Amino acid sequence: MISLLSFVVALAVQALFFYLATRITGNKTSYGTLFVIALIGSICSAIPAVGFLIGLIVVLFLLVYWGKMSWGSAILTVLLAYVLAFIITFLLGLLFGIALFSSGSAAPAATAAAVLLR
Repeated sequence: MISLLSFVVALAVQALFFYLATRITGNKTSYGTLFVIALIGSICSAIPAVGFLIGLIVVLFLLVYWGKMSWGSAILTVLLAYVLAFIITFLLGLLFGIALFSSGSAAPAATAAAVLLR
């Protein structure tokens, strides 16, 4: 049950980073759409060995077609979301004095959220 909760929190935080990135880049994709894109991308990323690449391609494809973006905007949105996640995770790590980095795409955000929810 806790792993399901942490997965949902990680998706919500990942969708929030996508939402912030879309607002910075000037796209008006809704949070609900970005949450579904994050969910599908996370499911695709669970494929062993090649999951990250497949998940990235699927997320880009969905941002272009569901988010009504150009390919350049979709790539910029994903890069900006990762940069925002890195910066916020780094700042939360400094604030709380703990290491929040991991190899998963949404793991830093989920760890930060789990620490804040305690």
